[in-house]
Amino acid sequence: MSATSRKEVLEQARARYGFRGREGRSRLLDEVCALCGYERKYASKLLRGRRPLSGESGRARGGSPRRYAEAERAVLKAIWFKAEQPCGKRLHAALPIWLPHYEKRDGKLSRSLRHNLLAISPATIDRLLAPCRASLGSRGRCGTPPGTLLRSQIPVRTEHWDVSAPGYIEADSVVHCGQSMAGGFCWTITATDVHTQWTESRAVWNRGQYEVLASIAEMEAALPFPILGFDTDNGGEFLNWHLFNYFDKRLTPVRFTRSRAYCKNDNARVEQKNWTHVRQLVGYGRLEGRPVAELLNDLYAKEWSWFRNFFLSGDEAPAHRGARQSQTALVRSAGHTL
Repeated sequence: MSATSRKEVLEQARARYGFRGREGRSRLLDEVCALCGYERKYASKLLRGRRPLSGESGRARGGSPRRYAEAERAVLKAIWFKAEQPCGKRLHAALPIWLPHYEKRDGKLSRSLRHNLLAISPATIDRLLAPCRASLGSRGRCGTPPGTLLRSQIPVRTEHWDVSAPGYIEADSVVHCGQSMAGGFCWTITATDVHTQWTESRAVWNRGQYEVLASIAEMEAALPFPILGFDTDNGGEFLNWHLFNYFDKRLTPVRFTRSRAYCKNDNARVEQKNWTHVRQLVGYGRLEGRPVAELLNDLYAKEWSWFRNFFLSGDEAPAHRGARQSQTALVRSAGHTL
């Protein structure tokens, strides 16, 4: 029996149910259970009106009333886009820094609205911004097949790096395949320092292990500090003997760790730089050919690295002003001239 037919039967039975005696109600209840397939107790509640029929409004929504509305969503959305779309946890930590800049540009917020924005939780931020994320659609494809060769030798990083000195690096790869993973195409290897947010990127052709190792060695030479720790995802371009020996077979071995599988927030800093330092520059199109990788690599190593690490405007990224000051002091102390 269809839902519409069950509803019609219940409406007719409910109209007769209240006018019958005990035996009549029992026989009517048996008939409804046989026709509709309901359990007897549930059918009794339907006939007595204690449960709404299909299409009827039920009881009021439980829980506390909604506290955040479109006003909070509008402010969060504006700051979220300006801050380059961080996750809820990062946006929650950045809101006290960003709100004064928002008010300078878009006007003073009411006292209650400002209080709500500072009291909002990271989970609620993600929930309010979910429609905004959905409207952006899919950005591109993931190109990180798991590497299983050295999972026993390269441990999972189980603690957060809460460091006060540079040298602890998060690394990741970005695919430039467009909408198809078929054939050959360029990749970008990105490395970000946890303390200073100093970021270097290098382009490689087809993500071979030797080319990835060469690009990481080139990025290490460009850093104004030594590498003390190196953490990556579980991609095969990183979990291989070449890179493992590169960090392990030196006078002072570098601690080489990996993140948990399918947990992007383990490497949240470099994941954000994949957007700000790579996608904002070259987008999501397909880049093919070794000459293209060489041109992109030249841009990364020269103009783009200097621009991103030193010359970002304060209006674009106020949250990173302290990191830029740390970078400048670090390079000056190393003898570099800006």
